[in-house]
Amino acid sequence: MSPGEEWYLDTADGHCTLYVVERGEGPPVIVLHGGPGHSHGYMADAVASLESDYRVALYDQRGALLSPCDEGHISHQNNIEDLELLRREMAGDEAVRIVAHSAGTLLAMDYVGRHPQGALGLVLSGSLPIRYPTPDEFEAFAIPKTDDSAERFEQRAKEQLEVEGLEAEVLSARDRTRQWRIRFAAGNLYHVDRWRQLKGGRIYYNEAVGIATAKTFPQAKDYTEALKAFGGPVTFINGDQEHIRVNRAFWQATLARLPNAELVVLERAGHAAWIDQPSAFERELRRALAKR
Repeated sequence: MSPGEEWYLDTADGHCTLYVVERGEGPPVIVLHGGPGHSHGYMADAVASLESDYRVALYDQRGALLSPCDEGHISHQNNIEDLELLRREMAGDEAVRIVAHSAGTLLAMDYVGRHPQGALGLVLSGSLPIRYPTPDEFEAFAIPKTDDSAERFEQRAKEQLEVEGLEAEVLSARDRTRQWRIRFAAGNLYHVDRWRQLKGGRIYYNEAVGIATAKTFPQAKDYTEALKAFGGPVTFINGDQEHIRVNRAFWQATLARLPNAELVVLERAGHAAWIDQPSAFERELRRALAKR
């Protein structure tokens, strides 16, 4: 992974400065991190393989680690306009490809709803659903009404802590950090033994920014018509062990109305599928970006 070029983008309202790093050469790709409130860094490994063929831009959204901003000027709507400003800065009048993860997928979908001319296509990984199930769909698709993921992830963490000899309560600061990383990985990875590869969390996450942004999210929004009107290719790359609890049948039924959308499910993969299934993730990511 090349060190890239770092630069700073002053927002249109003059209240924030966004940190941007570009790597590689070729057609531009903008990467949206999740959270909201996380930093861009954890996504660097997910898209590192693209640098040989694309000019990849990663950035911290408003209030994230390297883009400080007061909470009064942090909102989902401002993030949408910041993305449009970044696109214009990188590509002028040309459209770009967008890769997004987790809560960043909402930003991507709202962006093409407001600026459909700005994107050639979307690749959405660990995606939030484009709409939420109705009560009848909970029944028809057997979507759990209660989320038992906490217990499931706790068991994964317990098993890995035992393997690492880190189940004791009295540990050094370094071992307590390792404990935390394993528990963090248990919620995001199927292969928890790869916990050292999972980046982010702790100082890289700003909870106050997450709360401020989430307060301005559109409530119970259905993105079906916006994505249909956008018309460009939309590819969802999700793991089968996602902690976002809507099942494959619901996704397939929802996307049936979108001829420009495709669902790819990677087996034995969690929320950070590029760590669980790196070869399959890279293959599907590149295939998605090549769509016209």
